[in-house]
Amino acid sequence: MAKTKLPDYDIAIIGGGASGLYTAWRMLLDGQEHSESLRKWTKARGKLKIAIFEGSDRIGGRLLSAKSPALPDTVCELGGMRYVSSQTYVRSIVENKFNLPRHELIVTDDKNLAYLRGKHLRISDLGEPDKLPYSFSAEEKAWLSKKNNAISNLLGYAIEKIFPEIATKNLSGDKLRKYLEKQKIDGKLLYKHGFWNLVSSQLSHEGYRAAVTTVGYDCLGFNINAVDAICEYYDFTPGVKYYLFDKGFDSLLWTIQDEFQKAGGEVISDKWLTGFDQVSLPDRSKGVALNFRGDRKTYSARAIVLAMPKRSIELLEERGPVLDPAKSPRMRHLMNAVEPIICYKMFIAYDHPWWEKKGVTEGRTLTDIPVRQCYYWGVDKDTKNAIIMAYNDAQSSQFWGGLRFMPLGPGDTKDQGSSAKFKRTAVAKANTGKASDWEKRLFKNWKNHEAPKAMVKEMHRQLTIIHNMPDAPEPIDAAFQDWGDDPFGGAVHFWNPGYNSTKTMHEISHPVPNFPCYVCGEAYSQGQTWVEGAIQTSEIILRKFGIPEPKWLTKNPK
Repeated sequence: MAKTKLPDYDIAIIGGGASGLYTAWRMLLDGQEHSESLRKWTKARGKLKIAIFEGSDRIGGRLLSAKSPALPDTVCELGGMRYVSSQTYVRSIVENKFNLPRHELIVTDDKNLAYLRGKHLRISDLGEPDKLPYSFSAEEKAWLSKKNNAISNLLGYAIEKIFPEIATKNLSGDKLRKYLEKQKIDGKLLYKHGFWNLVSSQLSHEGYRAAVTTVGYDCLGFNINAVDAICEYYDFTPGVKYYLFDKGFDSLLWTIQDEFQKAGGEVISDKWLTGFDQVSLPDRSKGVALNFRGDRKTYSARAIVLAMPKRSIELLEERGPVLDPAKSPRMRHLMNAVEPIICYKMFIAYDHPWWEKKGVTEGRTLTDIPVRQCYYWGVDKDTKNAIIMAYNDAQSSQFWGGLRFMPLGPGDTKDQGSSAKFKRTAVAKANTGKASDWEKRLFKNWKNHEAPKAMVKEMHRQLTIIHNMPDAPEPIDAAFQDWGDDPFGGAVHFWNPGYNSTKTMHEISHPVPNFPCYVCGEAYSQGQTWVEGAIQTSEIILRKFGIPEPKWLTKNPK
């Protein structure tokens, strides 16, 4: 008797970012032990066939670790950069499962600078209202004058005026979310309200502007879903610690990728999905037909996982039982539950840490000009070159986007699309040819994201303004990433008002119940802006396959 023809793949996972790699890895390594359907598929083929399809030539998604040749011992993070001690999944996989080398990131240092409305201040000044260039209300001034209060905490002050139980009952985590989901304002459940609308009823406009500016991210003051915005704000209590990876955040994904491939999983790069549809498999079950750009063959799979942000899904063809609006109008409604937020990063290197003349060596400096935040990233131990990370979002990111393709200026004879046009004398000090394969990937990531001359020139100008050092030396190297570009559409996402995220993230994880398509990723999580959210949604899908939480998971932080 002839064998029944099998689909090309059991599971096709689209997207080689954190959620795609994690889902594939857990399904392959843990699925066959616990999942009845995966055991059945394994028996039919002799092994479980899972493939990750990545449209680019790079695994990592919105993680992008890189090294400048000018600082060969320093890993820079052009994408996601850190995890937090209060996060369950990432902390557990990093510290319990793989024990990856890491170190603490200092964010707040009282000696660091705050350049606000043309006034040079220190972070330590942010709790002294008379020093600040804002017209606070009398009530706000009185609150700021109290010990340990600062303008960056004004959002929390406004929230607790409305919901004092948050402070009196010390609510956080799941308890805080459950409390907020029951609250009503003017007869409407809180998730139907916008965060900006909520806090503006408690703060003066000056107080609101001051709070958003010194939080560092414009988007944290947007009119996003009030429940999720408040939960995001209270995730970061004074006791939490931020951690960087010694070898880069990409090292987590590369470690997962290595285990996945050694177990027989496939990672296929430069394979861009254009669309998918329903197909009847030889065993009469519903399967998935997949089409890829530049490939005439139609591939088949028992199930598909879209490990993709909102914009990437929008770029797919609107056909099939999931994405055809006529067949699944609900899917478009679910996708519109979140809004992508543009974020931008630049790492800009110098031949010495000139900012140390101002007494700053680590942590974050803040400003209201388009740089918005800069982190003193480090000094290379061999070259002694130093580097700063500039980090901003939303409207500030749009400012930098305007400098990507500037026309040639007087004296310029070549395209300005490469940072090689400005002083890069120290770059030759790194012999990248002798680097390990791991390091070569980091150097390649940097080279592929070199910053254009006009952008570097303006970044340098603004950094000298913030530090009040017009004689600072010229930069020697720079790289950037604008996460508003397709296929990402944004670096992070936030829930829109009107959606209950607890219900919506579970519904979109399997949007058409009788069709084997699943959706995961940071966008539709309750850990938005973090890899934690990507893994959270992966675990929702894994549970639908009967795969329990991993053995290495510990719920409570140390």
